[in-house]
Amino acid sequence: MKNLRHWTLAVFLFTGAVTAQAQQDLPHIRQQDYNKPKLFNDLPEKFLVSADALQTLLAVPVGEGVTIPLHAQFRFKGVVVSKSDPADKKLSSVVIKSTNRQGAVFTFTRIIEDNGEIIFRGRMMSLQNSDAFTLVQEGTAYKLVKQHLFDVVSE
Repeated sequence: MKNLRHWTLAVFLFTGAVTAQAQQDLPHIRQQDYNKPKLFNDLPEKFLVSADALQTLLAVPVGEGVTIPLHAQFRFKGVVVSKSDPADKKLSSVVIKSTNRQGAVFTFTRIIEDNGEIIFRGRMMSLQNSDAFTLVQEGTAYKLVKQHLFDVVSE
């Protein structure tokens, strides 16, 4: 009788282990929508931008409006919505919400390396649209290069 009880318990545990499913939370990933409209369709695939013009953005206080001439046919207008800590001298960043390209946000960062070299990084995009711009360095010049939104971020 004692052996029957052990065998019954063993069969019950084995059956429970085999049929039980692991509890696992899968990350929620939205399907990429490649049919989103383009926000920057009227602009070239890449164009030069003035590093000096971009650097002036770092001095604008939060809440102030800005206008940046980025291209002959494109002046980016917006409001500064966020800035990095001014005490950090090696990293300065500003986020500008566009007023003339609805939904677009321009994030611009200046990094000062230990050797004194200054590097700029930036992105202009809207999650409601399928195109974006990334600020890249080519030699000593900086360019805004058009990319697909899903090459820049994943939703």
